[in-house]
Order: sequence, then structure tokens, then C-alpha cells
Amino acid sequence: MTDQWCAQPERWSVQDDDGVVVADFVQVRGLLRGHDFWWAADLRPAPEADPAHAAAVVRRRLPGWMAELRVTGPQDAFARLLLDASLSRGRYAHHYVWDFGALAPDPAWSEPALPPDLALVPPQEVSPRRLFRVHRRAYPGTHPDHPAGDFERLAQLIGGSLFGGLLGGSAVALRGRRPVAGIMVGQENGDSSLAAAVLPRAGHSVADLALTGPAVVDLFRDPEDSHHGLGGLLLRRALALTAKEGAPSLSLTVTEGNPARHLYTRTGFTHSHSTVALRLPQ
Repeated sequence: MTDQWCAQPERWSVQDDDGVVVADFVQVRGLLRGHDFWWAADLRPAPEADPAHAAAVVRRRLPGWMAELRVTGPQDAFARLLLDASLSRGRYAHHYVWDFGALAPDPAWSEPALPPDLALVPPQEVSPRRLFRVHRRAYPGTHPDHPAGDFERLAQLIGGSLFGGLLGGSAVALRGRRPVAGIMVGQENGDSSLAAAVLPRAGHSVADLALTGPAVVDLFRDPEDSHHGLGGLLLRRALALTAKEGAPSLSLTVTEGNPARHLYTRTGFTHSHSTVALRLPQ
């Protein structure tokens, strides 16, 4: 039996004994080794709920669940109470978006000037094995996303079975015949089912399974390559091409401590929210 995740885009509510909604979330069902496993993704308190009451009801209604909290800031009492009671903690991630309706990318970014020895090609034209060697070097042991993934995950990403077929903003930078950087832009789909062994290394939060729209699902550069600014070039090109294709926005997720976060803000992405994963007590 194959392990799977399956997200349902509609939000589920958590109610107290009086039937008052105190929180809501995206329900994700995991089928792990034949057993049901439930994840409350993007768990948020109701706007008017008392944080302490909402946290207590969530603990009572969802015992033992994995959850991903939307963290609004250091004073978020609801998140802090659940974090203090959690059995374990997982990824702390920051979510960014570029809204093309509010700000259109520079169309000239779609055709960047490249050094004579550098070329951009679709990821499907590069051997996944060769690309994987660069991918691993981009995430050394000191990187917050180490290990970034495995060969199977990268092959599935390029092949379109993780986040759908890659969009036009995806590219691999070749220096001669050697891949030195890559960006993968996928069409996220709330109907996706992902192998549970792959999902934790997919570079995204569980809540993202219930989102739709173009997203940067991977961006990496060979640290041994001398061309600085290549990540920004690929990111700007992806923005321009995604906007040209008529998409309303481009999103991405970055782990706390990842230095690439500065690139995203410098390029013009807007921080939308942060999330932290945890296991609720039994």
C-alpha cells in the first residue's frame, strides 16, 4: 500500500461545547502504512476567540494531531500556548507572494543578458542525475534545509508528478554542459496526492497542498560557481514569464534561517505569513 497525503481545500472548523467556532484549518489526511494520519494545516484562531480558550478547545478536539500554525508575530498568544504544549516542533517557514495586480514585474526580466558561456534551458533537457549533484551541493550540512531532498524527489519534480507540469519560468543555467543553477516553478493544486516520504523534503509546507497558483518550488545555485547573482536573475526571469502567462501571482516558501530570504525581499516579494509545524498533545 502506497503512503499518501491528500489535502481538502475547504476549511474545517473547531467548535467548543456551545457550538461556537474558535478556530479553523485545512484538513490533510495522511495514509501512512495503512493507518489514517490527520494534519491540521494553516490552523488559525477565529478573529473574536479568546486565545487561551481557543487553544484549550483545539487541544481537546484534535488530540495527537500534527498541526501547522499560522504565526502572526511574537505576541501571537494562540500559537504560543499550543507551541508550549506541543510534543514536538517542525519547520518554521515564511511565505511570500508577488501580486502582479499590485505590481507588474519588469517585462525585460524575461530575457536577461547572459555571459557568453552561460545558457538557460528547460529543466527537462538536463539529466536529473547531473542536476541532483548540483542540488546537493547547494544545501550543505550548515543549511537549514539540509538535506534538501533526494534524487527521486527531484526527478518527480522535473517530471511533473509533484506539483504538476513545470511552468515556463522554470530553467536550468548551464555553463558549457555543466548545470550550475536551477529554478522550478510549479502549478500548485489542492487535489494533489504526494508520497509521504517525499513531502517533508519538498521545500513547502503542508498547507501549500491546498493552495492553487504558480509557486517557486525550488531555487538553487552551485556554491562552487563563480557567477554571483544567478539566483536573482533566475527569480526575476520567472516572475516576468509567469506574469506574461497571465497568472495573478507567484508565491514561494522559505525556511527560517535560509539566507535566500534576503533575496526574495530584495527582489520585491511581500511576506504574507509564517507557519510553524508541531504535534498536539494526546
